[in-house]
Amino acid sequence: MAPLPHGALAPTALDGPIEQLLGPLIDLHHAHQTGLLDPERAALAAAHQNLAAAESALAYHRNVLIRLASGTLPVDTTLVDRIRRTVSDLADAATARDAQQARTATVLEQARETAAPRAPDTSELTAHDHAALLALAAGATVREHLLTHRVSIRTTQGRTVDLPAFQRLEQHGLVARDTSRTLTVGQPAALTPTGRTALLASHRQAPTPTAPGPARPVGAWPAPASRSH
Repeated sequence: MAPLPHGALAPTALDGPIEQLLGPLIDLHHAHQTGLLDPERAALAAAHQNLAAAESALAYHRNVLIRLASGTLPVDTTLVDRIRRTVSDLADAATARDAQQARTATVLEQARETAAPRAPDTSELTAHDHAALLALAAGATVREHLLTHRVSIRTTQGRTVDLPAFQRLEQHGLVARDTSRTLTVGQPAALTPTGRTALLASHRQAPTPTAPGPARPVGAWPAPASRSH
């Protein structure tokens, strides 16, 4: 078995079911690293990463056993002892992999039960609204000033989101706030499961920026047209 590329995860028996529920694994783990996942999906991403690590350990011991039994080494008591130890290590790795696979399957089932609905049509949202959605991913507080009665939204990272954008996201069901608290005290706000689904979808579909070509100096003459001979 050829070694995996640096940073790549070993294939597992649950790759297909996870991708069927949440989309490409590379997008899932990237969103996990950037903190865009809700707790259920974050738990599944972490469990899958542990399962892939267990599969890598299993493959390592299997490859060692294949090399020892390949016939290139002299058969003596040292080789036999190494084969015995490797078989024991392989059995332990298989047991650990099976246990982690069972844990991952349990987390996958929990993610299925709490799966967020598909994101609604957000074609009415502007690029500014999508930027506000991203800013709100880590949470925010909606607060009304006691004297001016001005309502402000400040994220946990210290950024501000304008009220019209926040209200549009609320109307689309992408964000929600705790209305059990008064505005003057501050209402915690966060993305809804639908909002996180929409954010993850827009994150996957974001186009890759292309580097602009070199700018021509101001006043430069056009390049002469090539002449055919």
